[in-house]
Amino acid sequence: MSVYFLLALIGACLGSFANVAALRSLDGRDWVRAPSTCCHCGKKLGFFENLPIYGYLRHAGRSACCRQDLPPRYLYVELAMAALLVIAWQTLPMAAFFSYLPFVLLMVIIFLTDFEAFIIPDWTSLGGLALGVVMAALGAPGLPDIGKALLGGVAGYGLIFFINLTYKMLRGRDGMGGGDVKLMALLGVWLGPVSLLPILFSASMAGAFVGIAAILFNRVQNSEAQPAQLPFGCFLCPMALFWLFFAPVVLQPTQ
Repeated sequence: MSVYFLLALIGACLGSFANVAALRSLDGRDWVRAPSTCCHCGKKLGFFENLPIYGYLRHAGRSACCRQDLPPRYLYVELAMAALLVIAWQTLPMAAFFSYLPFVLLMVIIFLTDFEAFIIPDWTSLGGLALGVVMAALGAPGLPDIGKALLGGVAGYGLIFFINLTYKMLRGRDGMGGGDVKLMALLGVWLGPVSLLPILFSASMAGAFVGIAAILFNRVQNSEAQPAQLPFGCFLCPMALFWLFFAPVVLQPTQ
């Protein structure tokens, strides 16, 4: 069995878990012990329905029990997580690959909850921050040392906090949520303080591009509706993963 096939299979399983953890976190259900059930009729899913990717495609995107359409996001997240694990294996040293598996999973879950409900649960942001500090203290391969991790956490929190404070003073309202502040602290711990400005800048540029594109699309469609608000965590998470996978190669000094 090819290592890439095995990685993709594990990634798809983690993607299935990310879907469950994200959706159940938003509605308060137990995402650790409760069995998987149909999102329409509540019937407990069988073994084949629980299989990632195959379970979705087996009945052409419909539930086996009540034949209702399943959200395509289930399939997309499983495929995306499979691809992320393959990319991580290709770009990270083996020891760092295993160290950063929890981080990659957290980024996917945070993306999903922020996209779905503009919420970044504390168990992902603060829990992920605490896990990063512990792993840095234990000298996990690839992570910053404990000093840089703590500095990154403080810098990430302070950076967004003061940007939001300045925006509030000028506009009279928050520009970012508290979840984004905690998320930046998490990124600083796992990726170090040097990563913060590039991630923030690239996420801001991506958000501005998508926002402008949405405005222009509305104008072309002659729609008077305002474009939907954009959750900033949905731009921070992909840029953080991009930094994790490719910044070490870019920043490596030439021989």
